[in-house]
Amino acid sequence: MQAEGKGGFIFSILVGVGIATITALIGVLIFAAVIKMAMLDGAVIKTVSQFLKVLAVFLGCMLSLSGNKGLIKGAVTGVLAMAVMYLLLKLIGGGVSFGLSFLVDLIFGAVVGAISGIIAVNVKGN
Repeated sequence: MQAEGKGGFIFSILVGVGIATITALIGVLIFAAVIKMAMLDGAVIKTVSQFLKVLAVFLGCMLSLSGNKGLIKGAVTGVLAMAVMYLLLKLIGGGVSFGLSFLVDLIFGAVVGAISGIIAVNVKGN
């Protein structure tokens, strides 16, 4: 078992946030093309958007986290990834507002990230 320093802890979280953000942006671009071709209901768009964010956080955690402290690393990765994705997507969409939806995204990101982090460190082992 190898000890992970503070730099490794922070680096793995930042890599996870980067992977999650890139995954989400690619997913949004693909989904935007689908929306353009097919007239979709607003509820479908919100549901698929949430799914893309969950998938992005999951992939970010699975591909970057290992060692121990999966719960903490995953939760932090999820919160930061959701914050970055929220800000980027709001800026792309035109305007940023911090309200209840932002808080819900952060909480959702923490929960999804924590679960993903636990799975990631246990699948990869110590």
